[in-house]
Amino acid sequence: MGVGLPRAGIEQVAGPLTADQVKRLSLYADKLAADAERMSLISRHELPNLGRHILDSAALLAFRDLSSEEVADLGTGGGLPGVVLSILRPKVKVALIDSRRSRVVFLKSVQRLLGLENIEVVHARLEELAGVRSFPLAVARALGRLDRVLEMSLGVVEAGGSLVLYKGPRWSEEAEEAGAIAERGGAWIERVEGVELPGADRTTTFVEFRVGGVSRETDS
Repeated sequence: MGVGLPRAGIEQVAGPLTADQVKRLSLYADKLAADAERMSLISRHELPNLGRHILDSAALLAFRDLSSEEVADLGTGGGLPGVVLSILRPKVKVALIDSRRSRVVFLKSVQRLLGLENIEVVHARLEELAGVRSFPLAVARALGRLDRVLEMSLGVVEAGGSLVLYKGPRWSEEAEEAGAIAERGGAWIERVEGVELPGADRTTTFVEFRVGGVSRETDS
């Protein structure tokens, strides 16, 4: 199918790509495009923008280099951003979490196709995982309404860990509400930074919430 991969842009935000990484990203993009509509992974009108979605997923690495951390991709859907992050940072263990069986089936087929040994596909609702599993870092991209996302997501981040949300241009309108919701959940906004997507004429705002652990007041 040949989805156009914005290699130069990805390298600007995530660093140089190896030939193997380019091959895996291309295979993933083509499979995602082929199965998107049948398995409700990406809407039809977003298929032409698939390359930009992959670039957007990679942009997290300009905000926070994951090094060897364990990361949970909450409500991963078709694997954005988790599959992209697992390809770009093979030493990072990525848990792809989704509640829909069809998406879990797709993600496992991606795992086999690409030979990704650093991903775990988890079929579960976030509400079910709270108190059962926790992660030092969780990310969520296009997961839904802010209040609902925070309430569901904070419960699967371990004390002292972080939740990073991918946000768009409306973040400034949501910041006050997000701070209040986070505080009720024992968290706070630690850092906010916009990352420009090369060649895409848009900026993704990354918002990091620190969960539990030492409070800002005690730490200062």
